[in-house]
Amino acid sequence: MSNEPSCGDCYFKDHGLCALALERPCPTFRPAGRTLEPPRQPTLVPRAAPIVATAAGTPAAAAYAA
Repeated sequence: MSNEPSCGDCYFKDHGLCALALERPCPTFRPAGRTLEPPRQPTLVPRAAPIVATAAGTPAAAAYAA
């Protein structure tokens, strides 16, 4: 038994919504189940704010502190 998914395991094929005849699952493959769920999205990680130097060579934030 193979662990790779096949078109027969796809939600769209299982519900008669697929019009493709491919040898392997297409990029829109979703596992067949009771409901159609989108794939999990990666967690967003905020970037650190860039430090911008002024003409005097000091960070711009220091100008506001004065």
